[in-house]
Amino acid sequence: MKKLICNKTFDKKQITKLIEWFIYNYGTIRTNNLTNRLKSIGFKHATKAGLSLGPEDLKIPSIKKQLIKNTVKLLKDQKKYYEEGKITKQNLLQKEIDTWNLTNNTLKNEIIKNFRQTNLLNPVYMMIFSGARGNLAQIKQLIGMRGLMSDSKGDIINLPIKSSLKEGLKSKEYFISCYGARKGIIDTALKTANSGYLTRKLIYVSQNMIIKQQDCKTKKGTLINLTIKNKTDYIKLKTKLTGTIVAENITDFKTRKKIICKSQDICPYIAKKLICNETYIYVRSILTCNINIGLCQLCYGWDFATNKLVRIGEAVGIIAAQSIGEPGTQLTMRTFHTGGIFTSKTNKVISSPHEGKIIYDYKEGGKKIRNKFNENIFITLKEKDIFIKKSKTKMSKIKLPAQSIIFLKPEKIVFTKQIIAEITEWNKSKQDKKEISEIKTYNSGQTKFQNNKKARKKLLIINGRIIDAKNLLKEILTYKTKFRNIMFKSEMIKISSKKTREKNKKLSKINFFTCKSFRDKVKTIITKKSCKVTKLAKEQNKLMLTKHESFKKIRDNKGVKEIGKLNVNRVKGVIIQKKRTNIKIIPSIPYIIPYGSNLKVLNNELIEKGRTIFRTQYKKERTKDIIEGLPKIEEILEAKRTRDSIKIRGSLHDKLEKIFKIYNEKHNYEIATRKAIAQIQNILVKQIQKVYTSQDVNIAEKHIAVIVKKITSKVIIRDKGDSNLMEGELIEISKIEKINKSLKYKTIYEPILIGITKTSLVTEGFISAACFQETVRILTKSAIRAKIDWLTGLKENIILGNLIPSGTGRQLLK
Repeated sequence: MKKLICNKTFDKKQITKLIEWFIYNYGTIRTNNLTNRLKSIGFKHATKAGLSLGPEDLKIPSIKKQLIKNTVKLLKDQKKYYEEGKITKQNLLQKEIDTWNLTNNTLKNEIIKNFRQTNLLNPVYMMIFSGARGNLAQIKQLIGMRGLMSDSKGDIINLPIKSSLKEGLKSKEYFISCYGARKGIIDTALKTANSGYLTRKLIYVSQNMIIKQQDCKTKKGTLINLTIKNKTDYIKLKTKLTGTIVAENITDFKTRKKIICKSQDICPYIAKKLICNETYIYVRSILTCNINIGLCQLCYGWDFATNKLVRIGEAVGIIAAQSIGEPGTQLTMRTFHTGGIFTSKTNKVISSPHEGKIIYDYKEGGKKIRNKFNENIFITLKEKDIFIKKSKTKMSKIKLPAQSIIFLKPEKIVFTKQIIAEITEWNKSKQDKKEISEIKTYNSGQTKFQNNKKARKKLLIINGRIIDAKNLLKEILTYKTKFRNIMFKSEMIKISSKKTREKNKKLSKINFFTCKSFRDKVKTIITKKSCKVTKLAKEQNKLMLTKHESFKKIRDNKGVKEIGKLNVNRVKGVIIQKKRTNIKIIPSIPYIIPYGSNLKVLNNELIEKGRTIFRTQYKKERTKDIIEGLPKIEEILEAKRTRDSIKIRGSLHDKLEKIFKIYNEKHNYEIATRKAIAQIQNILVKQIQKVYTSQDVNIAEKHIAVIVKKITSKVIIRDKGDSNLMEGELIEISKIEKINKSLKYKTIYEPILIGITKTSLVTEGFISAACFQETVRILTKSAIRAKIDWLTGLKENIILGNLIPSGTGRQLLK
């Protein structure tokens, strides 16, 4: 055996690859010796090293203050856009989340660089990047910033924690962080039980899935599309193909030579070759295996423990159940360690390598647009070069790919590590659900709709105090203390009682007149300060008081830019209307109404503070942890027909019915059933994989396919034909297809989806079913029918104390 010298640092990933390569080339016995030696070396040198942690090892990056300062400044500009009515509230909240998340990630990258540039033997750096202890999420909280937190519901609190744990949290920051930290502790205690119960149910379903024979002689399989868009697609396809068995001969179209023969397994080398040359490939699949109970070797493919064809007698069902259940149990623990911080994938950003001036040609290679946050951005249509000029002699060149966004205008001054561009991912699909949001007012006042042709519909709420007309006299008395005289310029309600007239006489310095009708007007003398009172609809009987000074027109020759010098602009949410040289300033809070919103107010209506003005739908980002995902997996696998006695629309049952009807119009019921089942199986596999891949957990597709096969393997009898079966009875699809071959009048059936709990109760053997749920019902039914249990699964043999029909006890399978 040749000696291989690898003169480089081996971290956890590298050691995993080494062991994997060693098993593949030298087998399990030699690998066992290697792992024992690696263990001894590890313990020996870990003892010699004597690693310890101290406060000096945790160094806060110097760029942190500048990054936070820049982020705060950027968000102030966004808030100004919102107050001027240029962006919606949802856009503002999303921008806050995106910006802080980006700052947090930039700081994380800076921490890594800081460690690498200062001290490679730093114990913190060694522990984390070797994969021995801890992870970047924990270090980021210790010396970076804690960032955005999620509350107990999983929603994001848009107030970030800027401090790190080394610096210490402020009282407000501490209370915000308590939400997620407590949630993590509770989830660890309670949700681990849910994950464990899911594993138990999965084992009960798949316990009789054992490799029974070499080949089931099926001609069915699955067609895999080999087109790839990026690197991640290539890795996914390669792992999916490795270990599968080819259903047909594959030849190269150019040379006409066989690349791979029928019933040959695909190794990583051939998988790479196939992806490069082919567009589609037909392979054997677990989902189309023809055995009634269990699987065959060729349909299952490789056993990933040995990277060889699976052995007969292997209990693949138990392995599949453990593979799906174990990550759930582990990931419920992870929420405790991260402490409820919000994590989300962001686009790749390009930051300035040093301070200087940004230079690029904005006329060529792209176009200027406005994004949803109302920012002026430059999008590149092809590869483009930008330059950061520090001095006459020093200049940096950055090459941007196509579809990149540049945030800064040319000739702008930038500081070190400032984000200047972002590489967008157009294929990125948003998985966030749409939620209904109620937008409520921050103030009371009068509504006015402003509908520009260019902009979206805008609602202005002119600031003012709403008064009930019945309590008008009380309001006058309170205002008397503040102002000497009050101006009323509105419609008044008829006052006819004697008591109110007597009260009016007592009011000194205020000239008050009773009104005979709604249209009469009341006037008083104005001295120094004044208020304006307006009334709207007759049926409302409400008045609105506003400051009279705020409605004056200001003449300004230089235009809108000079308004900043005027004191009037201090009013929150000022809307500026410019006509030639006259500028009208209205103190009001503007609200942009998105398309398809449900309005709850009318034009020129007086509304009080906290009233809902419109309802809108928007995509809300939530913390995507496994705690949110586990109930989803259970929901998919349980496949419930109804929720609270109401049929679930758009459920898997509903989809299966619709798919079967479409296929049944074109084909006979046998082909239609097979096609409908194949389509629903693909949907199930993709939905379960999506939950785990969001947590960076890679489960081999064949494990999910084993469980999916069990819940989709049965059909319901609609017409018994010549068979001894009853209508409404559930039977294996492969079994009924074999029965139909020997019948003159064939049995008619339809596909059905059964949840994991129900599947374990409708098994062939009654012993395993009776030991799970509904024991009395199952035993009574079995006794009446005189059922026989042939002891095909593991569970029933364990209950009776027999040798299990797998592994060394595989002779029982014959």
